[in-house]
Amino acid sequence: MEIRELRSLLLLADLGSIVKTAGKLNLTSPAIHKHLKLLEDELGVRLYERAGRNLRLTQAAHVLLPHIRNILLEYDAAVEELEELKGFKRGIVRIGSGPTFSSYLLPVLLEEYQQRFPAVEIFVETGHTPQLLDDLGKGALDLAFIVSSELSEKADFDVKVAWDFEFVLVGSPGQLPGRCSLSAARDFPFVLYRKGSVMENLIDRYFASHQFHPRVMMRLDNAEAIKAMIKSKLGVSMLPFWTIASEVRERTLQPARLKEPPLLGRLVLVTRKPAYLSQPVKAFLEAAQDWRWKDARLTK
Repeated sequence: MEIRELRSLLLLADLGSIVKTAGKLNLTSPAIHKHLKLLEDELGVRLYERAGRNLRLTQAAHVLLPHIRNILLEYDAAVEELEELKGFKRGIVRIGSGPTFSSYLLPVLLEEYQQRFPAVEIFVETGHTPQLLDDLGKGALDLAFIVSSELSEKADFDVKVAWDFEFVLVGSPGQLPGRCSLSAARDFPFVLYRKGSVMENLIDRYFASHQFHPRVMMRLDNAEAIKAMIKSKLGVSMLPFWTIASEVRERTLQPARLKEPPLLGRLVLVTRKPAYLSQPVKAFLEAAQDWRWKDARLTK
């Protein structure tokens, strides 16, 4: 039983395809077949079977999978510790992030990190919170940037760094007064995030706490699309200040200071617990702790 054979079975379980597994491991499909056949011969059980055009893992394979994950996590941890003994000359940091954060802020943090550690490889996966946390829990990611409201209190994750950020009421120039209450915005059409998204959940709870019911005309998937609609004077919105900071400086969008207490969100950087953290990952955490988020808040 070899590590490469165990990786092949684990990836097959995650991807459901020998072709996709081969592509992920930079191998051929016959090589993956050989790995699986060697495992079956050694263990004396069938690990997968055909179900029409698809593959289906057997009960025996499902029994093995949790043990294989643990074996590979321990193996990877051992290899990374040995790399540290070589003087932190190389390594990899696997990061999960939501699409918005990865577009606006993560590049700045990554640039600073790679200037200090140019030999370290950075892998970034964007996605929605449940998938990122699942990948983090399985060991496919080292770190994940998550809005803290999406973390369960009982979740097996450690919060390593946290940043607060502010949502602001925003419109096109001259559309909103410089300072107003939510009730004064009642007659404006609103362009908001789609229902069920992390950002929209925060905004909905804030509006409900102030008994405010916006006249929603559009719901869109991302901040860029929402900003385009605002610039076309099709409505106003509530957006994280960091998504509009450059437009505010360029005066293509204009925020309004609310008389109500501001809506604050919290972005956290988490690891699974307990987890071995390699030297490159520890260095990334230190860089994140030192990083100053300049455009997190409209108000100081």
